[in-house]
Amino acid sequence: MKRRDFLRTSAGAGIALSALPAFGTNSMQALAYSPALRAMQKIAGASDRIFVLIQLSGGNDGLNTLVPVENDLYYNARKYDSVDIAIPKSSALPLSSTLGWHPAMAGMRDLYNEGKIAIVQGVTYPNPNRSHFRGTDIWLTATDADVFESTGWIGRYLETQYPQYPDVLPTDPMAVQIGTSVSLGFQSDKGNLAVVFRDPEEFYALVGQSGTPLWPEASDTPAGDELEYIRLIAEASNLYSKRVKAAADAGQNMATYPATNLASSLKIVANLISGGLDTRFYLVNIKGNAFDTHNNQGGETGTHASLLAELAGAVKSFMEDLDALGHGDRVAGMTFSEFGRRVQANGSNGTDHGTAAPLFVFGNKVLGNRIHGNDPDLVNLDDRGDLLMQYDYRQIYSSALAQWFSAPQNDIQSLLFGEFSTLPLFQELASTSVGDSAAAVFELHNYPNPVSGSTTIEYTLPSAAYVSLSVLDMQGRVISRLSSGERNAGRHRVPFSADALPAGTYFYRLESGRLSSVQQMKVVK
Repeated sequence: MKRRDFLRTSAGAGIALSALPAFGTNSMQALAYSPALRAMQKIAGASDRIFVLIQLSGGNDGLNTLVPVENDLYYNARKYDSVDIAIPKSSALPLSSTLGWHPAMAGMRDLYNEGKIAIVQGVTYPNPNRSHFRGTDIWLTATDADVFESTGWIGRYLETQYPQYPDVLPTDPMAVQIGTSVSLGFQSDKGNLAVVFRDPEEFYALVGQSGTPLWPEASDTPAGDELEYIRLIAEASNLYSKRVKAAADAGQNMATYPATNLASSLKIVANLISGGLDTRFYLVNIKGNAFDTHNNQGGETGTHASLLAELAGAVKSFMEDLDALGHGDRVAGMTFSEFGRRVQANGSNGTDHGTAAPLFVFGNKVLGNRIHGNDPDLVNLDDRGDLLMQYDYRQIYSSALAQWFSAPQNDIQSLLFGEFSTLPLFQELASTSVGDSAAAVFELHNYPNPVSGSTTIEYTLPSAAYVSLSVLDMQGRVISRLSSGERNAGRHRVPFSADALPAGTYFYRLESGRLSSVQQMKVVK
């Protein structure tokens, strides 16, 4: 078996090295503290951000989550014989003049009113698949319905951030899943990039070791190469069990959580963040395929009401905890489910597999108190009587990567296998323009990024101007002046070799008069 194939199919936790800036002894010119330097520091700060995904497995019923309280078609569709699962307008919590929250969603209603939740209506993808397994795979791999991919969108992103995997182990896991089996979303070409556990103490008790190697070094044979990789994974599990336990011991919780499965998982996440675990992605789930409400879904009360109460109560407590711990501004997240439910109720006091549904994005730095999209259109349905798409789910992924993590646009297109427009969902940590909207004017970027050898820096001038292009380190010191002088209007490309630079994070800055634009690039070896 080829090593690449072995890594792709391995169920072990993958690891990678977070490249830290390192500098040689060359003389560098220090910059005075300036708006440009502040912009660079903001860009670098994106590496401190955390993203939490809450998976609503089973297919959440969006119409009973955000209720179209003024639409008679909704109330008619939710009746089947003598059973009625509609949410009365009088019981729904006000959201807009035509929408209401399910009465169990008070916690998320409060966060929305505080500007900490944004709603995206009608999220799915073209030709949606109504199978739990296939639908889930599509969301996790960020593919079209007819495309089968073995890597996840988060795994592919993390692979760009930690290119030295699997040869060097980072201090902390890149991703953590609270549960029992690892998600396809964390799979990369080099293995799975997450560790999975239900509880830090249990994780440590299961894999924690004294530091003694589990077996001698493998022989220099094809089989030995694969055995060496397995040992690497075992050592990583040992290392991470200790780091997770240390973070759990050092961390704390300062909010009261409900006694539910989801709340317990988010409480662990907040505790680990408080304890200093340097992990970028977390995935949690309400236990089982709970949202598959074919039977006894109910309306104001019942199975679905209990699930929504669990979601709302857990998210509210989690965000209160993060604020009290001083980490609220670092953390954002989203809910997702493989599909919504059908418009028409079934004969079992429930709903069957559907298509589009609302999605929630939460966090202090979310552009909240906004609804993206229109109320569900119950007149124009697909050929099976289900809701039509308003937004492709990959638009939310693209928004998170671009706005929350400041990922380069060319990387995002590669990671998502296409170009997907973004929605204004997050307060961008890095405003790359310094005065007069310079970023929009210059369209400054480089490719490839990360850089392993050479890269090309591109920019656009709307008119002829004198410009200066420089490369800087993390402290804002100029380490290379690439270009300066009068340039004509139009697109310009400047090659840059990073061969002499140590691995790390760098910036390049374009200046013209009072305009200055800064972007980030990573150098990998």
